[in-house]
Amino acid sequence: MTEEFVTLETAKLLKEKGFREDCMAFYTKDVLFKCNAYINTNVLKLPAPTQSIAQKWLRETKNIHVLSIPRIIESYNKIGEVVKTIVEFYYWEIYVVGSSHKYIAQNCLSNQFNTYEEALEAGIQEALKLI
Repeated sequence: MTEEFVTLETAKLLKEKGFREDCMAFYTKDVLFKCNAYINTNVLKLPAPTQSIAQKWLRETKNIHVLSIPRIIESYNKIGEVVKTIVEFYYWEIYVVGSSHKYIAQNCLSNQFNTYEEALEAGIQEALKLI
C-alpha cells in the first residue's frame, strides 16, 4: 500500500492557500520527485504532500474536513440478509469543523469517482477553492 501524492494542480492550490509543511515530494516543472526524507518547504518551490497530509492540513489549519465516501449497493436474499455488497462509486463531502452549520458542499450525484483517492483529490481541490 502506498500513499497518494497530490496532483500538480492541487499542489499549486495548496501553495497559493498557504501550505508550508515539510514534504517528502515536490514538483519541478510538471514532474513529481519523491525523496527518502522530509524536505523543508522553504527550499521547495512546489511541495507535494500526500493526500492525507493535505487533508489533515485543511482540517487543522482551516477547520475544513474533506471526506471521500463510498456509495454502497447491497443485494439481499429472500429473508432479508445481505448477500453481496459492492461500491458503486465514491464521492466527496466538505464540512466545517466545530461549526453549527457543518455541511459546506457535496457532490454525491454530480461527480462520481472510481476510487477513494480520486474522490479525495477532487474534494481537496474543491475545499481549497472555497478558502
